[in-house]
Amino acid sequence: MSVKIEASVKTPEISMDESGGLISIKGISIPEDPHEFYSPLMRALADYSNAPAAKTALNLHLEYFNTSSTLIIRNLIKQLQDMQEKTQVVINWFFESDDEDMKEAGEEFKLLFGDVEFHVTAVDAF
Repeated sequence: MSVKIEASVKTPEISMDESGGLISIKGISIPEDPHEFYSPLMRALADYSNAPAAKTALNLHLEYFNTSSTLIIRNLIKQLQDMQEKTQVVINWFFESDDEDMKEAGEEFKLLFGDVEFHVTAVDAF
């Protein structure tokens, strides 16, 4: 089950290509109800975990996220971490080069999930 959710003012663009093992979250994440907003992705990921691609990459290009989105992101990475016996998991955290807060957030997640291949990378702009 692939997922494609268009971005809005308060929510990021989300896409999941199961055959390519690619999940992308890009934009601002301040949804009114993050559990409801992210539930299609979480359900698809649960199904995907039964037969994942050889490599699974999560690309996070977040400009800003609120506290309630932090828990969702943590749970998403945790779900991927739990799949490491079935697929090579890679987390790519992209932040604008002048955004120290987003760099710090990526580094904190990297520390939290030390056994997952996790890259924190500066980019010029989204």
